[in-house]
Amino acid sequence: MRQPEPENPIEQLREFLQFAVPLMIRDLEYRAARGELSEAWLIGTARRGGASLGNRGDTLLFSDRKPRKGWQRDAVTRTTQDMVEGIAAAALLAGEDGIEIFGDRYAPMSRPVQGPARPDRGTEPGRAVPLPDVLREPSGPESA
Repeated sequence: MRQPEPENPIEQLREFLQFAVPLMIRDLEYRAARGELSEAWLIGTARRGGASLGNRGDTLLFSDRKPRKGWQRDAVTRTTQDMVEGIAAAALLAGEDGIEIFGDRYAPMSRPVQGPARPDRGTEPGRAVPLPDVLREPSGPESA
């Protein structure tokens, strides 16, 4: 069975990213709020996403119209995952202005990450979990 030829692969990629990147941004924000991520990890992830797209990006856009098996399918899956994580990490590093990819803007979510109610930590339901300094915008006179 042959794969259907996409009508417009760039538009399909943009549609996929519009769905996947905000979810990944939210996941990374949550993990950062829990202290699981560092700025160095975010930078490395953003770089890996760009390198992966540069090395294997054509696997996302071009098809020989045959089903992908084995390493071909793995290359597409890995490239897609690296690209989504890289865009999300770059958006977090850019701050509230975000980044623009393929004509779409991606930025951290405007509302703070919510944590579960944890009586042992004194967190009330609905109270925001503070983001680590790496994801917080500088404020005050020293940032001007």
